[in-house]
This record gives sequence, C-alpha cells and structure tokens, in this order.
Amino acid sequence: MQSVVVVPLFIVLFGSAVCVAEDVEPITVVGLFPSEGSVEQMAFELAIHKVNLDPSLSNDVKLEGRVEIVDINDGYRTSQRVCDSLESGVGAFFGPAGDEASVIIQSICDAMEIPHIEAHWKMNPNQQPNNYYVNVYPDPVVLSRGYTAIVRDMDWTSFTLLYQREEGLLRLQHLIQDYSRSTKLSDTPSSALAIIKLPENNDFRPMLKKVKKSLESHIVLDCDTDIILTVLDQAEDVGLLDDYHSFIITSLDAHTLNYGHLQFKRTNITAVKLIDPLSPTVGSIMADIEFVQQRMNLNTMKVFQADTITVNALLMFDAVNVYAQALRGIGGSKVIKAEPNNCANRSSTGWPSGFGLINFMKIVEVDGLTGKLRFNQKSGYRNYFTLQMVELTNTGFKKIGVWDPQNEMTYTRTRNQMLDDLVNANMNKTFIVASKITEPYMMLKSDHKNRMGNDKYEGYVVDLIQMISEETNITYEFRLRNDGNGKKDKKTGKWDGLIGEVQELRADLAVCDLTITHERREAVDFTTPFMNLGISILFSKPKEPETNLFSFTQPLSFHVWIYTATAYLGLSIVLYILARITPDEWQNSHPCVTEPEELENSLSLINCLWFSLGSILCQGSEVLPRAFSTRVCASMWWFFALIVSQSYTANWTAFLTSSRKESAIKMVDDLDKQSAIKYGCVRGQSTAGFFEHSDVNLYQKMWSVMETYGDTVMMFDNKQGVDRVKKEREAYAFFMESSTIEYEVQRNCDLTEVGAWLDNKAYGIAMPFNAPHRTKISMALLKLSESGKLMELKDKWWSVSEDKMCPVPKSNSAELDVSEVGGMFVILIFGCLLGFLFSLLEFLWNIRKVAVEEKLSPWDAFMLELKFVLKCHHSTKPVRHTENSDEQSTES
Repeated sequence: MQSVVVVPLFIVLFGSAVCVAEDVEPITVVGLFPSEGSVEQMAFELAIHKVNLDPSLSNDVKLEGRVEIVDINDGYRTSQRVCDSLESGVGAFFGPAGDEASVIIQSICDAMEIPHIEAHWKMNPNQQPNNYYVNVYPDPVVLSRGYTAIVRDMDWTSFTLLYQREEGLLRLQHLIQDYSRSTKLSDTPSSALAIIKLPENNDFRPMLKKVKKSLESHIVLDCDTDIILTVLDQAEDVGLLDDYHSFIITSLDAHTLNYGHLQFKRTNITAVKLIDPLSPTVGSIMADIEFVQQRMNLNTMKVFQADTITVNALLMFDAVNVYAQALRGIGGSKVIKAEPNNCANRSSTGWPSGFGLINFMKIVEVDGLTGKLRFNQKSGYRNYFTLQMVELTNTGFKKIGVWDPQNEMTYTRTRNQMLDDLVNANMNKTFIVASKITEPYMMLKSDHKNRMGNDKYEGYVVDLIQMISEETNITYEFRLRNDGNGKKDKKTGKWDGLIGEVQELRADLAVCDLTITHERREAVDFTTPFMNLGISILFSKPKEPETNLFSFTQPLSFHVWIYTATAYLGLSIVLYILARITPDEWQNSHPCVTEPEELENSLSLINCLWFSLGSILCQGSEVLPRAFSTRVCASMWWFFALIVSQSYTANWTAFLTSSRKESAIKMVDDLDKQSAIKYGCVRGQSTAGFFEHSDVNLYQKMWSVMETYGDTVMMFDNKQGVDRVKKEREAYAFFMESSTIEYEVQRNCDLTEVGAWLDNKAYGIAMPFNAPHRTKISMALLKLSESGKLMELKDKWWSVSEDKMCPVPKSNSAELDVSEVGGMFVILIFGCLLGFLFSLLEFLWNIRKVAVEEKLSPWDAFMLELKFVLKCHHSTKPVRHTENSDEQSTES
C-alpha cells in the first residue's frame, strides 16, 4: 500500500493569503505577561503569526501583537501600562495571570468596552456576569465536577487530599463537598476524607509518613507542577509508591514532566490533561504551527510540542484563535478598527465594536489544541472542555478515558484490557502470602527441616494457592503468622494476625480459615469466597450405655420377680390341693371299664407346676383343670399371668427406648436452658464477633454468659477448644466453624456436630484495598469452583482412609445387642444342660434297673442301652420281659 502525504490547506493557500492580507489593517492585541520570554508569551506570538498566515482568516483578519511585561502584584503600575496601551488603540487584552492585576484590568476593560481574555485558573464565586470578559481556562466549578467524576469512577470510598495552596481547596470544592456528605472531614489521615496541607519547606517526608501510617491507599495531590516530582520522590522514600497506593494528580501540566524511574513503579499514578496529541484536530494544528515556525524562523520548535507544552500556553494559543474567529464572525479587520481611548477621559463611550465582539466570542464554538471551546454567555467562563484521563506506564502516560460535562466518563479501553494491564504490571513480582499453621489448611511436612521455601508446607491452602498461581501466572512465597486470624485493637483501630499483615502491607495475600466479616471488610479487601460454612456446635458423643447380660430382667424389679416366683409356686400348690379336694378332678383312667376300681387325678404336683408355668409363659398344657373350683383358680392365674406378661413387655420396650444413647443437647437453645454444660469459642475471632454483635436475644444472652465466665470458657485457638471438648465429655460445648468441625469429627470418633448452623458465612482470601490482582484472583477462584476442583481439593484434605474411618453408628431404632440379651441364651443353655443332666441320671437309673432285672453286669447293661441310643434311626424300643413277668403271664 502506498503512503499518502496529507498537505494542510494552510500551506497550499499560503501564497495567495499573504498577498490579500496586506490590504487588511491589523488590529492590535496586547499580551500582558509577568516575565520576558515565558512560554505563554511564545504561544501568544506564535498564535498571532498563525492567524495572520491562516488562509481561512487572513482575508478578513490580521492581528498585530504587542507584549507588555507587567508586575502582577503592582496594580497601580499595571493599570498605567494598560491605559498607555489604550491611547494607541487596542482590540483586546490577553492576561495577565494574577488576581489583583486581573481585577484592575477587568475594571478598565469594562469602562473602555475592550474585550479582556484570560487563560489561567480564576474563581468566579457566584458566577457573576462579566460583560467584557472571557476565560478559556475550564470553569473551576465544572472542572471540580470532572475531578469528582474521576475519583468516583475509580471506586474510591476514601482518600487523602494533599494540597499546596488554599486555591486548591476551591479547585476541588465539588469533590470535597461530595465526599463530606457521607464522611467526616479531618486534617489527619485516619478518617475517610483527610485534607492535609503540604509544608512550605519542601520536606514532605514527615507528613507522608503519617499518610502511610494511616493505611490510606488513595491520595489526591494538588500542587504546583514544579514540586510534583519532589513529592513523589519523597513518597517513594517512605514506601508510598507500592502496588497498593494510587495517586491522582490534579495539575493539568503533570504529563509534561519527566518521571524517569518512577515510570517503572507499580503504583497507579493518574493525571489529567486538556490536550490529546493523537486527535486529528491537534495533529492538523501542530502541523500548521510547525510550518509557521519554519516560515517565520521562530526559535520555538523545541518548546511548543503537544506532549510538553504547558496548559497555560496551550490556552493562550487557543484564546488568540477564538478571538480571531470571533473577529472574523463580525466582519473582520476590514470593518472593525481599534480606536484610541483615554482612561482619563470620563466622557469616553468606549470602543463601539467591543460589545459585539465579546458577545460573539461567547457564542462561537472553536476546536483548538485543548479541544472544543464553549463559553457561558453570562460569566464568560469556559463551560465545555474535555479532560483526558492518563495513566503513567513504563513507556509514559497512556490514555485510559475522557470526561466532558455532557457525556461524563468514557473509557478508551475495555475492562478486560484494564485488568490485563493491572496483571501484567505484577508479572515480575513475588507475592507474599501470609498464613498460619492450622490443620488442614496449612501444615508443616514431617521432614520440613530438610526442605526449603514453599516446599516445607502442605495442606488445603498450599494446594489452593498453587492452583491460583497456575491460573494467574504469578509467583508467591509463604510467610507464617501464628497469632491468629486478626483481632482489632479498640483503642488504636489496628489489627494483628493475618489481617494486620495485609493491612500493614507486609503481605499481598492472607489465606487460611479466614472468615469474611463486616468488620474485617472495613480493614482489608476480600476475594470471591472459596468455601461456604456456618457456626455450629462441637460436642462429645454420648457415652455408650452400660450393658448387662441379664438386662431382660431389668423391666421388673428383683422383688417383683421374687413375688412372681412365689405366686407361681403358691398357685401350683393351691391348685394341687384343690384338685385333691374336689371330686370332679378324680376321673376314670380306663374309659372302657364302666365300673373302675380306681380313679386317677391328672393334677399331680408336677402337672400343676407345668400347667402354671405354661400359662404364665403364654404357652399351653395338655393338663387342664376340670372342676369348677380349680377352673376359677386357673382363671385368676391366667389373669395374673396376662397382666404380668403384658406389663413386662411394655416395660421392656420403654426400657430399651430410654437406654438409647442420646446427646445431652440437640440445638443451641438447649445450652441456654441448662447450666451443667459450659460453652465458649475462640476469643477475639469471627465467631466471638458473631455473638457479640448479634441482634438476636438468645445469642446476646449467651455472649453475656461467655463474658461472665471469661477465660474459663473462652479459648485461644480451635485446637484448645477441641481438646477441652474431648477431655470434658458432655460438660463443655465449643462454637466453631462447621468446616473445621467436619474435619475434626472425621478424625475423632468421640466428637460430633450438634444442631444447625447459626449463620451463613464464607472463607475468602484477604488482600489490601486497591490491590490490582484482586479481580484476577477472584476470577481464578470462580473458575476453580465451577470446574469442581475446589470440592475435590476439600475432599482430599478432609476425608480419611477407610481404615481410619469412624464406625457407622447404630440406627435410632431400639436394636438389642447380644450383650443385652445374652442372659436369655445363658438360661436356655443352662436349662438344656440341666435337662441333659436329669436325662443322664434317668439313663443311669434305668441301667441299674435293667442290670438287676436281667441279671447283667452294670457295664453290660450300659453298653446294651448305649448301643440302642446310638441307633438314631430306630423310633421303637422292644419291651424286655423278665422271668417274673413271664411266670405271671403263664399263671394268668
């Protein structure tokens, strides 16, 4: 692609313009300057030449510049010089930059109806009308609004204002008033809005040290341009030029300085200026200026450059240009003549063209080096301008946004670009990460003495920071602080622990079991939470109930068992006696014999005992009473057996239910309703703060109890609280974060979590306010959370191996263990053994009988009977007949 060379129309038409301009009578304009050879004077003279050579103006306008050097502090002599100039005819006065001289000159110009044009900051308290006055400098009230918009848009909730002169307070009055509506003004850097005057001896270090000590990270600097670098150099000496401090410099000439090594500092330094060198309008004007410099052989090429020229010089150049445009608008130099005037002539009516010319200047809109110029028609102050918001980088100032009264703030880069710039500024930095030894967040490896740096540590926090560093491409170094998460000193307002490390800017990050609270949020900033939790109660599991082998006997007392056994024996004997008394119980044993010789009673003592036992055990018996009296007795026994058996069943059910292991407390309310169990938390930490500042009556009451007991219930750390809960079983409850409780419960099988969460909070990573890496780290945490890596990381450090897991607890149903009902098996076995013993005795008695009757030896009789017993498949046994039985059968 071929390059295209753009030649300004100004140069093309230059030749013809010079010829025509010679026929135009020039109008004299006077520039009032405090010293010879100032930059403003050079800009004034250059603007005169540029107007006279401008082809678009030279046909109608031609100016003759005259420079007067005046003492701005000597009003009398200044007025004489102005009046002397009027005698030769003057079309306008430019300057000077002094309040006292300006007032006198304005008075003369009003009387002589001569336009008075200024290009410096000047306060117009009540926006009073000025008939013959125009000021191309931005209106102080509107400019102050611009500063307020910049500070507000940077999300500064507090700042310290360092000013050099009282006019600086006027320049920033809108900003001060805006912040003073919600904050208390102070002359010390400890409040949200502190206003401090710079000392006059140029030794700013003591004052800057106070600012650093106040921990305020936002500073607005309003001072002369020539001491800006001095202030910043001394700020660097006291440590204010670090990552977490930001400066806004109000001087519109701040960009003209050479910041040298300060450009490579990571401190955010923001300045404002009126000129945009990259603007096409500025580029065209600067090209014309360069041509004029070459054409007129003016030695101002090195001075008048867009990046280094002062704002007053730029405004002076624009002021002449505005005057020329207005002059052209009402007819030009061909129609208007600058007539002589005499200050001493009171009958003078002034310059007839002055009123029309100044009014046209107030309505004309001109694009100059400082942007579009528009004026308030009553006051003559410039009410429209564009503030270029620039940020200092290692390559110089970089434009980041613009502000104007109509469109307010507009950024020239996206938020992602701003974030990338902040992150890239910290690429070569090693972040200091403060933490503390707390399981499982930060722990020393078993062989940490043989390791160096970050390799000595392990835990949830170690892995979390490593994952974040991989996402954000940062390097880091751990530093331990073992005096807690942070406690605020109520007298000094300072914090210790991890919060103190971040607040004092000794650490870039602080991470552990650090809860995000409102009070901590006022001291430091926090990232997006990486773990959600709540306050809960750590308590010991209830003791296992003592088991009894014969626990099935406990539903009835020992005396009841004795009485029942006595009743059983007594009833059996009574039934036996009644059965012998009543005739209805004596029955024929041989139904086939109609007239038996003997009657039989089935209710023998053994049978009565068997009948009574079967009844009370809800079984049955083949022996039943027949007589009315025995049946009445049996009925009463059945009724008794029914009541006893049902009472036993009900009592045993209640006994099993009451013997379940239950915790002494089930919720936080239970702690308040009793006095046997003491409770506490870690002193000075977030859990204690929850109770102390809670509006709930229950929690306020519990906090009062904890304060009353003091050190007897309040712990210094979580480990001490856990140890006390384990030691004082069911006598002490400890309030702690649920995440830590979950970790402890999985490793201590005698601990448990009681009740629901009392609140809902989160752990976050603390960092100083205005930290450039906050957003990037928060985004990394969100990404890790969405990918599930944070949950995996928690499972890694919270879970335990299967061999170390606590046994699964029993269900809540009243299950019986062998240790509780083993007595029944003992009785069963004992009964079987007793039956076997009686069976053996009967067996031996039968052997003796067989040996006698069959005339065998006891051993032969034993072997004979044993062989038959071992033949398990036989279900019949032959009857052995003795000799006596045979003889009896023969005789019969």
